Amino acid sequence: MAFIPSPIIYNILSKLPVKSLARFKSLSKLYCSFINDPHFINAHFKNHSVVHGDLCLILSWIEHQNLNNTTKIHFFTIKDNEHAMIEYSMPVSFDTYHILPSCNGLICFYGLHGSVHVCNPTTKTIVNLPNIDDDLQRFQSCGFGFDGINGTYKVIKFFDPHKIEIFTMVNGSWNKIRYTYSPCFGFQHHQPPVFANGFFYWFSISSSIVSFDIGKETFETISLPQSALNKDKYKLYLVELKGELCMVDLDFEDKKRVDIWIFKSNEEHWVKLGTIVHRSEPIDTTRPVGIKANKKEILLHGFIKGLGHLSCYNMETGRFRPINIKGFTSHYFHVSQHVETLFQVGH
Repeated sequence: MAFIPSPIIYNILSKLPVKSLARFKSLSKLYCSFINDPHFINAHFKNHSVVHGDLCLILSWIEHQNLNNTTKIHFFTIKDNEHAMIEYSMPVSFDTYHILPSCNGLICFYGLHGSVHVCNPTTKTIVNLPNIDDDLQRFQSCGFGFDGINGTYKVIKFFDPHKIEIFTMVNGSWNKIRYTYSPCFGFQHHQPPVFANGFFYWFSISSSIVSFDIGKETFETISLPQSALNKDKYKLYLVELKGELCMVDLDFEDKKRVDIWIFKSNEEHWVKLGTIVHRSEPIDTTRPVGIKANKKEILLHGFIKGLGHLSCYNMETGRFRPINIKGFTSHYFHVSQHVETLFQVGH
């Protein structure tokens, strides 16, 4: 058998899908040591972010089983052939759950009664975060993101009226964020905080936007775009698109128009990304959930004519292209762009 230098093996493995690597771990100690190495995991993630970042979506569907009082959460991936493939199904305690967007291939979801879970659908692993026994009745919302400064994932948890706690996965503990409360930092509970480029963002009680540095754990405020200052704040929506904070303005009388603004954090100002217009149907219940690398096509998810709808909108031609998902029948699901990863949920 021909000898293959280790650097070539390393390079080949870093380009393979996660499921193939899971099988190769049992072939040799060398393969196993490569695949478990944190530097390899990072290199593998970067390779697949570039190659598959536009093509892979993850759909989450929550199934309530009333007879035995349990809930199941199912994760499906969709790649360029638009066929939904089941990745992972897990039973959880009976509750109403909110599923947050994929972050580096990991997904956080939380229940109305305070339980928080983080999973990797590709490796089929999950961590149930410890509960904070006090204040469960005042629990409001959660956010999930990656702290690049300290190399760990964090969950931020909001309580009413002004308590914030943060869970650091590398040490497995909750810590209270100590700050002087002000309405300009207070969490306005009409959507979970959004994670983008090292910061959590949310609308404050005083109608500004709060930015929370996940590494330094410090607060700042951001003004809204000038055109949105007098808008109904409950018709403004924050999203993350390709790692950047965006604001969606749905406050238009005919409900057939959506404006999207992108925040340039280095320059600290808003730039209009574009306008989405539907000629015949209201789109005030749709949300941008992804964008192509060339920023010409935006992925939209929401309800059109009363049915769950997934489509791409071309910013240059103004045309909608429906995505017809094969192998998935539910109209009620969560979707986000996704990259399959080897990252461990316990770190």
